Amino acid sequence: MKERMIAIVAPLADEKRVADKYISHLQELFDAVEPTAIGREYELALQNKDCAAMIRTLAAYYRSKPDVTLAGLLGDGEYDPAVAENALYGKFREVSVDWTFPDGKVDFLFDPTLVKGPRNHEWLWQFNRHGYWRHMARAFSQTGDERYAKEFEKQLLAWIAQTEAPAEWNAPGSAWRTIECGIRLLGSWPLAFNVFRKSRSVTDVTLLLMIASMHRQTLHLVAHPTSANWLMMEANGIYTFASLFPEFVDGMKNRKFAADHLIAELSGQILPDGMQYELSPDYQGVVFNCAANFYDLALNLGYGEEIPESFVELMRSTVNAAVLLSTPALTQPRTNDTYTIRTDVFTGRAEKLMGDNPSWRYINSGRMEGNPPAGETASAFLPYAGFAVMRSDWGKDAAYLCFDVGPLGMAHMHQDKLNINLYKGSQELIYDDGGGQYEISKAREYGVSGYGHNTVLVDGMAQNRKEPRMVTQPIDAEWVTNDSFDYAVATYEDTFGPGFTKPATHKREVCFAKPDLFFVTDTLTSADGLEHDYEVLFHLDTTRVKPLPGISNGMISDYGKEYEVAMIPLDGEGEVELRTVSAATEPQTQGWYVGRNEATLHEAITVSRRVRGVKEFRFATLLIPVRVGAPLPTVTRENDGEVTVVFGNKTYRVNPDALNR
Repeated sequence: MKERMIAIVAPLADEKRVADKYISHLQELFDAVEPTAIGREYELALQNKDCAAMIRTLAAYYRSKPDVTLAGLLGDGEYDPAVAENALYGKFREVSVDWTFPDGKVDFLFDPTLVKGPRNHEWLWQFNRHGYWRHMARAFSQTGDERYAKEFEKQLLAWIAQTEAPAEWNAPGSAWRTIECGIRLLGSWPLAFNVFRKSRSVTDVTLLLMIASMHRQTLHLVAHPTSANWLMMEANGIYTFASLFPEFVDGMKNRKFAADHLIAELSGQILPDGMQYELSPDYQGVVFNCAANFYDLALNLGYGEEIPESFVELMRSTVNAAVLLSTPALTQPRTNDTYTIRTDVFTGRAEKLMGDNPSWRYINSGRMEGNPPAGETASAFLPYAGFAVMRSDWGKDAAYLCFDVGPLGMAHMHQDKLNINLYKGSQELIYDDGGGQYEISKAREYGVSGYGHNTVLVDGMAQNRKEPRMVTQPIDAEWVTNDSFDYAVATYEDTFGPGFTKPATHKREVCFAKPDLFFVTDTLTSADGLEHDYEVLFHLDTTRVKPLPGISNGMISDYGKEYEVAMIPLDGEGEVELRTVSAATEPQTQGWYVGRNEATLHEAITVSRRVRGVKEFRFATLLIPVRVGAPLPTVTRENDGEVTVVFGNKTYRVNPDALNR
């Protein structure tokens, strides 16, 4: 049989060594498929050891299978023609880094960041997820252009020839990291298979090699499960393959293995307030979509009884948490490692899978239908994730602030307790950039550190804690919301700097006087009895700020867009040093936006206020979103120590030393 196979397969490869690899794949496939599921002609070919007939009949079976009715696995969805076209010529973009392979010959084990820098192992890993095959498949489905099918076959055979699971499969340089295997199996490979099996350019052998490789990857994942969001993706990949290819002898066993892990992991990862325990909208979306893929497949392929109602309730809870966190742009705030996630990533799929919900429909329709979440006010507090969301209303021009009083998160964590991000309408005025790419660089170190967040420094040191990663009880943070104001307070009592010392504690109070004014007070108190330098930081995605006329140390951004943010100190006049830093690398990186995907690394500005050599100090800062061209706020210090603020036809009286709630 082996000699006969060589005659069939060798013309597809340049070397006999590659043909040998193909033969092992095909033999594994023949051994793994249940013959009676394929049909009598295939059974006879097996009995006669007729390799040509085995290949022909098995390929014919898979070419003639009905299309899967799941939208994500069909070829008629949206695609980027430029991505599909570039892939024909070996041009690719991963983690914001472009690379063109010489002569279009793709090397799946080459890492361009070794050449271009900074080093980012994710380039090779994410390249091997084959997301561009989605675009190629959909381009072929919509245009019928056989160039896409021919290039796909070329790349698939090259991938099988070049890659093999190494001894350290999750190490840098491996195309068989388990997360990549899971992602391939849950998306790009089934989609490419479903579409390109209909092409006259894709041979029977290539089609079967793809199935054989998917089965190999499934067995790899079953043998080496990991944890957290990785395990959700791995198990989803196993479940997808086992469900779409039930002809395999081990299909039912592998599907149950995956279902058990998916159900257990979702239960363990979703907090009582609906947030996934990594506290990142990115990974919240990853885990939700894995759960949704599982649910969708099970319902459509007749395995719905495998999913308990508690699993569906957790999915709903996850979506509802995303709705509560929504910014006025109907996106998610960037917390921990993330890029900008649209809320309808959650609500769009939820409405299709789990039926009508007024708040989901409100998001999906861009506020045209449905209703925002019912609650005492438009604001919300997630007591296990630790996000206090303050908003004036649910309109598109709302004022919004997200105050992080929670734990680190189980992974992808940032040193950002008490961080705030401030929006007015769709514009982020004080940012959290999401920490950038997973590269080895000073920018990445800065993006996840306390220096890169809207927190405080003590003696030039940023907060630096190791715990807690997750809480099992509601967070001890005061929260008040009503029609007039929102108020939240929390304290950072953990360590600072590389030595993990405890020089001081930081208490932050945020009071939102609706609909316009945010009062932020930061009380720094010596914990070791010594005097310290204290500094409060605010990050703006612009390089321009201007003094506020008539207000000492007052600043206003110069975005030149729809809104600016006025930053007005209400604390000890003359004691505090105002600083602005942009694009600094020494002595400390500061004044950079460390973007990811939709906004790459670029210069920004850090506005800071610093006091030196004191045991205790209370910073009081008034933050006001101001529409460009509208009258600026006026601030008057009264004899009794209070401050009068006039803005937007309203007058506010504030005591900077004790905010009256």
